Amino acid sequence: MRKGLSVLLLAAAVVAAACGSGGDSEAKLSKREPPVVVLLIMDEFPTDALYGANGKIDAARFPNFAALARMGTWFPNSTSVYDSTPKAVPLILDGRRPYKGETADTRTHSHSLYTALGRRGYRISDSEEATAVCPRRYCPGAPTRRPAIIPNLVRGRAVRFTRWLHTIRPLRRPGLWVKHALIPHQPWIYLPSGKQMRPVVTDPVPAMASPPGFYDAFLTDHNRQRQLLQIGFADRELGRLLRRLRRKRMLDRALLVITADHGYEWKVGVPQRRQVFRRNIDELGPQPLFVKAPRQRRGRIDRSYVRTLDVTPTIADVLDVPLGYRTDGHSAFSRVTRRRRIVAMPKRDFSFVVRISARNMERRRAVNRRRWRQLFGTGADSVRRYGDPWASVYRIGPHQNLLGRRVAELRAASQGQLSAEIAHPESTRAVNASAHLRPTQIGGFVRGGASDARRDVAVAVNGRIEAVGRSFHLRDKPGEGFAVMVPEKAIRPGRNDVRVYSVGTGERLTLLGHN
Repeated sequence: MRKGLSVLLLAAAVVAAACGSGGDSEAKLSKREPPVVVLLIMDEFPTDALYGANGKIDAARFPNFAALARMGTWFPNSTSVYDSTPKAVPLILDGRRPYKGETADTRTHSHSLYTALGRRGYRISDSEEATAVCPRRYCPGAPTRRPAIIPNLVRGRAVRFTRWLHTIRPLRRPGLWVKHALIPHQPWIYLPSGKQMRPVVTDPVPAMASPPGFYDAFLTDHNRQRQLLQIGFADRELGRLLRRLRRKRMLDRALLVITADHGYEWKVGVPQRRQVFRRNIDELGPQPLFVKAPRQRRGRIDRSYVRTLDVTPTIADVLDVPLGYRTDGHSAFSRVTRRRRIVAMPKRDFSFVVRISARNMERRRAVNRRRWRQLFGTGADSVRRYGDPWASVYRIGPHQNLLGRRVAELRAASQGQLSAEIAHPESTRAVNASAHLRPTQIGGFVRGGASDARRDVAVAVNGRIEAVGRSFHLRDKPGEGFAVMVPEKAIRPGRNDVRVYSVGTGERLTLLGHN
């Protein structure tokens, strides 16, 4: 391992217990107890959403990411090398640049982290959701061609994570556990509690989270709100992983790496949000990276411009294991990485490389983080004001002074010519407290208005205004839609009365429909 990593292990005050010194002051891991390796790759993760105040992780909303930063090394300037999963994940697993025509399987990824550790006797537990990089020699029965991504996105994400989690246990020989989890990737259906926000994967207004909806400001905020809630779910799943490792007494000796393939763009009025351009490299590029070395117990922030290409070389460096092939990445602890001052991502068709200086990246990311805080506040502020770190996330949209007020106290009119059709109204009529569903997304269509009409709306649950928003029109699609999120605590077990109102002059409410 390199000198930078030796410093890391010395700072953790564990070198004497787990390492010995080489001729050039390199720390060597004990050969008697090879570390276990756990690599969790998340997907479509805008890392700037993790921040609270003062450049720190929002520990109130994301306690497990904050805990990981306290015990490992957090690389806040880590960035992706590609913007699409079938190429962005394999490069994490082998450290080689993507190129046109490659496949997301062993045909073009014959050498990887799997082969390097498999040759050294590691037993591998692999759960790839969009790739097939682990060869059958080390992953018996593994697919030889990458699976279709869409089916894995729309069903079973939480179940597959749990299934992989249960494979983590002490073994007689060293183990490598790799999981590509398609979270917090859309569809956004999960809440921080682990519940689902609607009974089906399909949005209440079809295509509202796709390009036809990218041109509406409030809908963009609503979708961003749902993504943030699903990042809370990702934090919950990380917490389950940490608890599993502790229960099995594996966490201290584990090399634990948490990362993601790329970020996500949130600008309004763009034709798509998942292909890199000069305008969005500050959102698509940054992605999370945490490395907890074996025996490391003290957190550290490393502001090097690490890339996803560097993940596998970093693992090899920490383990002091030769990969056996040449990589395009370097260890996150290397001098090469510390000297980087440019972020670069090729266009999806490889026709051009988008570049940005570290200084400009930092400036633009600071603006992005301010926007997250302006929209949703911070968990600490939300706890102080409302007693719940997630409460302020639900306070978006116009007429926020209506939130929490009882309809009986407000000026309200009976239903007029307009009507609201709520999607899946049955889901709120009989809520099972122990079920995985907590129907907090209320949406559907407004009928009877002008073809281009938009209106402010409010949603009352059991007589109290719990969400406000604005209706929208999807580009080149008919119909006036609406969608808001109500807090989980607003939905009680059993029957809930849900009513949708338009908000007029003087904040006069007019009933549009109910469940």
